[in-house]
Amino acid sequence: MRPTIALVVTVVFPGTGHLLLRRYLKGSVLAALFAASTDVFLITTFLWPGEGKGGLILVSLAIMIGVWGYALLDVVSRLKVLRQEDFQERKDELLKAAQVAWLKDENAEAERLLKEIIALDDRDVEAWVHLGKVLKSVGREEEARMSFRTALHLEGSKRWHWELKRELGLVEIKVPETESS
Repeated sequence: MRPTIALVVTVVFPGTGHLLLRRYLKGSVLAALFAASTDVFLITTFLWPGEGKGGLILVSLAIMIGVWGYALLDVVSRLKVLRQEDFQERKDELLKAAQVAWLKDENAEAERLLKEIIALDDRDVEAWVHLGKVLKSVGREEEARMSFRTALHLEGSKRWHWELKRELGLVEIKVPETESS
């Protein structure tokens, strides 16, 4: 189901977009409330004879507009969440494909996939680290260092801190000498 359809049907009739997004209870309540307030508005405006119906018209109109506005904002916020989930899922698929390509020694393909992830989200530390490893494995040391430095300065790099320091040569690992007899 395309998310834009849910948005369009919500504009036309509030609550139906929620039904398309599988939020059945909320969608049913909003649709029923909108239908009831629309009926009251139409009946009091066009069919109810006499005076004293102004308050009822205003209340039903306020409920109609309120339900419509709430339904529209709720569908838009739900669609943002769905798009973010799709975005993360796409990044995960690309990362997995890049790792498989790198393990198969298809470095050009791995580099292309990792750069695609970085184009989607230039703050993805893991993509920068893996790109540095791929570049290092094909002998492009300076580009690899730039990739590792970029990863080191991004938020969320704590997980990769020691590996990045090692790759950049900033940590000297001292091996204790053993005494031989």
